[in-house]
Amino acid sequence: MNEYKLVVVIETREHVYIRLFVNNVLANPEGLIRLKHAELDQLFRDLFKGSRGKCIKCYCRYSR
Repeated sequence: MNEYKLVVVIETREHVYIRLFVNNVLANPEGLIRLKHAELDQLFRDLFKGSRGKCIKCYCRYSR
C-alpha cells in the first residue's frame, strides 16, 4: 500500500502550490503542482480513502 504526503509550499488566495511524495519519494521533481483549494481538498480525500489512511497533508513553515 502506498503512502502519500502532500506538502503545501505556497498558499495564495486562489491557489495552493504543493509537492507530492509517494513512499517518501518526490513524485513531481520538475516543479510544484498548482491546484485550487477545492482541488487540493478533493485530492487529499481521494488519496486518504484509497490508501486507507496513509496520507498526510502538511504545510511548510512559511507557506501561509
